[in-house]
Amino acid sequence: MGARIVAAAIAALLLAGCTTPSPPPAPTSAATSPSSAAPSPSVPPATWQQVALPAGLRPSALATAGDDLLVGGRTDAPAPMLVRLHDGSPAARFRLAPADPNAEAADLVRLTVAGDDVHAIGSMIAGAHSNPRLTVWDGSLSTSRLASRPQEFFTFGGHDAGPLLGTVVVDGRPVIAGSRVGGRGPYGVLWTRRGHTWTAQERPSGLASTPDREFGFSAVAASGGRVVITGDELGLAGGLTQLPVAFVGGVAGPWQHLPLPVPADPPPVPGQLTRATSVACTAAGTTCWVAGWARGHALAWPLTVPAAGEATAAAPAVLPGDPPGGNDPTALVTLAGGRPVVTTNANVPTTAVQCATGWLALPGPQGRTTALAAAGGSAYAVSDGVLWRLDLPSC
Repeated sequence: MGARIVAAAIAALLLAGCTTPSPPPAPTSAATSPSSAAPSPSVPPATWQQVALPAGLRPSALATAGDDLLVGGRTDAPAPMLVRLHDGSPAARFRLAPADPNAEAADLVRLTVAGDDVHAIGSMIAGAHSNPRLTVWDGSLSTSRLASRPQEFFTFGGHDAGPLLGTVVVDGRPVIAGSRVGGRGPYGVLWTRRGHTWTAQERPSGLASTPDREFGFSAVAASGGRVVITGDELGLAGGLTQLPVAFVGGVAGPWQHLPLPVPADPPPVPGQLTRATSVACTAAGTTCWVAGWARGHALAWPLTVPAAGEATAAAPAVLPGDPPGGNDPTALVTLAGGRPVVTTNANVPTTAVQCATGWLALPGPQGRTTALAAAGGSAYAVSDGVLWRLDLPSC
């Protein structure tokens, strides 16, 4: 992990100019027009509205449950909480059964719904080094229950532990994707479940860093019987380079390493890192969308992921917005009726919605968006601990 941090820092320094980025101005209600790579129809009057949640709930994670929305997070106690919203209003509160102290104080940071099944990952920051204590949960929509399943400490923890990206369901089986750090840098890991016990699978060679390139992993989604992981590749030979990438494979492999195209125009913004930070795939079909930032510009890539054979990435749309302060912005994508909705986390936050004639450019939610989902014709975003709702315009 240290090598990656140092290399990324060096890359940023090499790319940076002599000026420091100005702090972001206050958000405005005007949407920035996309570049020529993403023409926009006229912008309808759509704005994000704050959603009232049960008292004390600070949201962290979202998941679509049909036309409803699951919202997970924690209270000030601290204690985990999971609620179900219908049309933006609380409809049910899940009964949680934490099985150990780490679960009792967990923040539910990842949520997945597959049919009636609900999967969650909890995190509690503790210990002398303030490391996350990770917990795994499962339950069902029909019972509105969620229970934690204690695991042996080194299943997800230990000195080489990396973040867990989330749970996907592949061929009816839940799979957790995440990473660990080895002598050559981060490598991807998949965990599968037998009963209530999770076990790491053999390290996939296609997800392992090498002496001349180091991988980073940011997000995960399932496309049919395949897993799609997004992130970046840091080239360490012949000068430092960084590319946005996707990794596509089955639980047992093999894995395809898919560099994502970055357009030469508009020109790069100095000092900005390049990563694919989010992915969403259609429930049925072969289409995924990836969002991220490259060379100071927010991008959205369409991916075709067939049931077998090579996945392909088409040229991205360049979305509106200048990079925010710092050098590592994140963009998030979800699918609403099959069309991508992207929050850019730009300097002035923007939202982009794909339509048949181009991309609608809308204002973004206030603050930095960390979770995004769509349900019942609306997009929902968690930004700075607040849940926001945008009624999506027809187009």
